[in-house]
Amino acid sequence: MQYLGYILVIIHVILLAWSTGGLVEMTSIKVPWTPYTNLDFPTWLLPIHWGSVIITSIGFLIGYFFKWSGTPEFMLAAYTMLFTICVIETFGFMTSSTKYLAMATELVTYTVILLLMFKSRYFIEYFA
Repeated sequence: MQYLGYILVIIHVILLAWSTGGLVEMTSIKVPWTPYTNLDFPTWLLPIHWGSVIITSIGFLIGYFFKWSGTPEFMLAAYTMLFTICVIETFGFMTSSTKYLAMATELVTYTVILLLMFKSRYFIEYFA
């Protein structure tokens, strides 16, 4: 199970890099990579989108490395925030034919991670 902890760290480092890049795209005229921000999203939504991912990623990483006992509850709140934003984006702005599959995948991912954090003996002891 310890390896799952490392995998979650890697996932949240990638999410932090991705969302930081999105924030740079939002505030810059030109970036040295192919922009990946969804053009369907209005500009007012982008700080909420990128900021929430940054908060979630940093919260997990700090919680994991400092073995903060409130990490599972923080992640429940953070993933709830991310999924709420996902629902707004999916139903309000996205035009992709796979938008509902993407939303469902996101929900399943959050659910699996939260189940691990709340029910796995390793994570229960780790964050005790």
